[in-house]
Amino acid sequence: MEKQESSLLKIKEDDLLVYKDDITAYLKQVSWLPDGKSSTTIDLNFLTNVSKALDLNQEDTVSILKEAVRISNDRVILSNASNHVLNAVRKGYTIGKYLANLYSEASGLELLQQKNQNGSLHQSELPEFHDKSQTQSAVLLFGSASYIKFALQDYLADQVSSIQIDFGGIPQLSLTRPSKAIQCSLYYFGAYLERSGVVTSDLHLVKLTLLYFERVIEEVLLRKNALKYLEAFNQNHYKLENSEFMVQGLEAPSSISVKGMQFNPTRMEDIVANKQAKHLFKRYAERLLCYDFDARKNPINELGGLPSITMADGKPGTGKSMLIAATATLLQERCDQLGHNFLFWPLPETIVSTFQGGTAERAMEWFKPMQDPNKIVFAPIDDAENNLEERTRQGVSAGVREFIGVFLRNTEGAYAINHGNRLMSLFTNIPDQIDKAVLSRIQMRISMEGATSKYDFIDQDYLWWKKYNELDSKFVDNKKPKAYEYMEAQKAATSINELVATQYRFGNTDVEEMFHAVQKEMDVQSHEFFGVFYNRILEKYPFFSSRDLRNIQKAVDARLIDFDLPSVWWDNPDDFFNQAYDKKLDILKDLMKQNMKGVSFGDVRLYEALNYIENSIRINETGVNREIKARAKQLYIQQQANEELRKGNIHD
Repeated sequence: MEKQESSLLKIKEDDLLVYKDDITAYLKQVSWLPDGKSSTTIDLNFLTNVSKALDLNQEDTVSILKEAVRISNDRVILSNASNHVLNAVRKGYTIGKYLANLYSEASGLELLQQKNQNGSLHQSELPEFHDKSQTQSAVLLFGSASYIKFALQDYLADQVSSIQIDFGGIPQLSLTRPSKAIQCSLYYFGAYLERSGVVTSDLHLVKLTLLYFERVIEEVLLRKNALKYLEAFNQNHYKLENSEFMVQGLEAPSSISVKGMQFNPTRMEDIVANKQAKHLFKRYAERLLCYDFDARKNPINELGGLPSITMADGKPGTGKSMLIAATATLLQERCDQLGHNFLFWPLPETIVSTFQGGTAERAMEWFKPMQDPNKIVFAPIDDAENNLEERTRQGVSAGVREFIGVFLRNTEGAYAINHGNRLMSLFTNIPDQIDKAVLSRIQMRISMEGATSKYDFIDQDYLWWKKYNELDSKFVDNKKPKAYEYMEAQKAATSINELVATQYRFGNTDVEEMFHAVQKEMDVQSHEFFGVFYNRILEKYPFFSSRDLRNIQKAVDARLIDFDLPSVWWDNPDDFFNQAYDKKLDILKDLMKQNMKGVSFGDVRLYEALNYIENSIRINETGVNREIKARAKQLYIQQQANEELRKGNIHD
C-alpha cells in the first residue's frame, strides 16, 4: 500500500507576532515551583540558590535576559551570539505556541477548553481533556525545541564543536498544560545559565542551549507512545515561510543540515560533443521547473515525460562531471528567476560507513530531503559504481549492500514518494559493475562518448586557446579551419529527432537478426510485433523484464513531449509557471499535441525499444569484454616477453 501523503501547512511570520510579547515576558522573568519529583540521576546541587533549596515547595525565579546580559558583558548591547540565541529561543516558543493552538483546533481540545472555562465540562470528558492538554503541551515543546536546534546547529559550528560542557539533563519537564510546559522548560534553562557555572562565554551559551533543547526533543519523543490523540498533529507537516524549517509531525528532526553543495557554474555550451546527453538533461531540468508547489505535483508526470532516475555512462574525461555542474547551473538560474528553492544534493563521498547499520542510517538521511515538496532537487551520484556495486561481486562491503537496500526501497514502492520535483542521476565509467536491481530502476540511459569528430576536437581546442586570443589577438597564430565556424558543431538541438537517425542503425548482431526474423513474420507497426520481439529478447537475454518494458515506455513518453518551453514564460512567469495546476496541464497538453504532429508513434516506439535494448545489452556485456581485453593484453605482453627472451635482449 502506498504511503499516504501528509498535508503541508505554512507557518506565516505574521501568525507568530501575537505570541511574541508573551514569550518575551518569560525571557525577562520566569518562575517555577519544583515538585520534588526530579530524577535522582541528575545532580541538582548547582541549581540550588543560596537562599532556597529546589527540593522544597518554594517558588523560584530566574531571568534568561539578565544572564544574556551577563554573558555579553555589556549592559547596553547584547553580543551577536547572545542576541542570536535569545531570538532563536523566543521565535522557537512562538512557533511552539502557534502549533499548540493549531492542535487545539484540529483535535477538538478548543471546545473542551471552552466548556471547562464556563463550567459545562462533563465529568466523562475530563480524561479526554487532560490527555489532549498533555499532548498539546508536548507539541508546544517539541515545536519550540526543534526550531531552536534548527536555528543554532550551524551557528559558529566550528568553534562551538570544540566546547565541552558536562550537561546532566533536564530535572523536570511538565506536560500538564502549555503554560506550565513553557514555565518549567524555560525555568530550568535559565537556572542552568545562572547557576551551573559553566556558561561563561558566547560559545558556552550556544553550546548549552543546543544541548538543553536537544534533550527537550529527546524527552518529548520518549513520552510519545504515552500521548493520546496525537494523530491531529501527525497528519500534517508544518513549514515556516521563507525558511527551510519544517516539522513533520512528532518525528525526530533530521540530524543533518539540509544545505545544498556548491558547484562550479558551467554552461551546456562549455561541454564539447555529447549533444544527446546535453539535450536530454536540459529537457529534464525544464520539466522539473513545471512542478506546482501548491498542488505538490508536476503536470509533466501526468504526461509521462519526467523520469525519476537517469544514468549517463562513458569513459573518464568525456564530460560527465561537467554535465552535472551544467544541469545544476541551469536549475539554479531558473529557480532564482522563478523564486523557487533549489537544492543541489549530490551523494556524499562518505555515505558508506564502517559501522554496521551506519550506512543505512546515512542513506536514509540523504533520501529524506528528496521527499520535501517545497524545493526543486537535483541529486547526482557521481562514480556510481563505487556505492552501487553489483552485490554478487566478490568482496562487496556490507555498507554498499546497506546503501543499495535503502536505494531500492526509496526509488520504487511504498517509500518512493515522488512529487515530480526531483531528478536523481547516476554517472559512471563502469556501468556493468552497477547492481542489476539498481540498473532496472533507471528510466533513461545515455552514453557519453565525448569528442568523436574532427569538429569536436577543433572546438575543444578552441575553448582552451581562446583565453590567449583574448589577451592578444595575434598570439595564437595557427590558421583557422576552412569552411567552419568555431563551436558550430556544438549548437544545441531543438528536438531529439535532430539527433537520431530516421532509420535505426543496429550495433548488436543478435538483436538485428531477431528483429528481422520477427519482421518477416508480422508487420513491424503492429502491437503483436512488439510482444513477439520482446519475448525473443527475453529468451536470449534473461535479464530483460517487465520493468525494462516500463522504462522503454517512459522513453517514448519523453520523446512525445520533447518540446521547448516558450522563452516568454521565463520572462513572464504568469503565462505558465504561476498558473493553477489544471491550467498548466492544459497548456502542456496543447504543446504536446503540436509536437506530435508529423511524429510517427510507431517509429518513435520502435527506435526507443531498440535503443534501450541494445544499451542494456552493451552494459551487461561490457564487463565480460573488459576481462577479455585485459586477458588478451596479458597474453600479448607474455608473447612479447618470450620474443625478447628468445632474442637474448634480457639483461640485468
